[in-house]
Amino acid sequence: MKIGLIKNYCFSLLICFLSFSTSAFAQEVGEIRQIANKMFEDMNSRDYDAILEMTHPKVFEIISKDQMKTVLKSTFEGGNEYSIEIPKETPDFKISKIFKESENNLSYAFITYDMTMKMTFHNQTFDDEAKKVMAGVMKSKDMDVTFISNNAMNVLMNNRMTIVLKDKVTKNKWVMINYDPDSPLFYQILSSVVLEKAKTYKQDLMLENKKKQEN
Repeated sequence: MKIGLIKNYCFSLLICFLSFSTSAFAQEVGEIRQIANKMFEDMNSRDYDAILEMTHPKVFEIISKDQMKTVLKSTFEGGNEYSIEIPKETPDFKISKIFKESENNLSYAFITYDMTMKMTFHNQTFDDEAKKVMAGVMKSKDMDVTFISNNAMNVLMNNRMTIVLKDKVTKNKWVMINYDPDSPLFYQILSSVVLEKAKTYKQDLMLENKKKQEN
């Protein structure tokens, strides 16, 4: 009888634990979804200060906020050589599972999405051969290009990925950093664990999308 009571008690504890774990997980997913929506809202409104506020703090150990703000403005607004138009909309994004590491109390996840933009070059035109070269260069960066004139093109940026994470360094606050494996600075900010997982996740994402295209 006592054994039966103990088993029932342990089973009840297990149910409570699973319920708590599921609730905590759902809360974190909700938080990440809010972060993703806010990220796109801030991009659409060109609120660079808000974007910087959400950025991983280690970024500013390498580049100052003022310098980063200048980079953001040139990215979204272009400059003398070209201009960029990004539709003010929230793309259909997906959120990965939440990964956890006991070291530094680390939690992280990946937000993936496709984005479109229009690029117009002010001091340059492209003939047919130059268009092929440009399309090839952009394709190598997972971007599909359609020229709409000799100096303007629509660009589909495939499989973009943003990493969101929180740990002791961020004071348990969710922050973000764009996945950019071509930048040496990117490797100075994240741990090898996150870098490896991000690389694998991105490769799996691209492979899965390739299979869908073939079907």
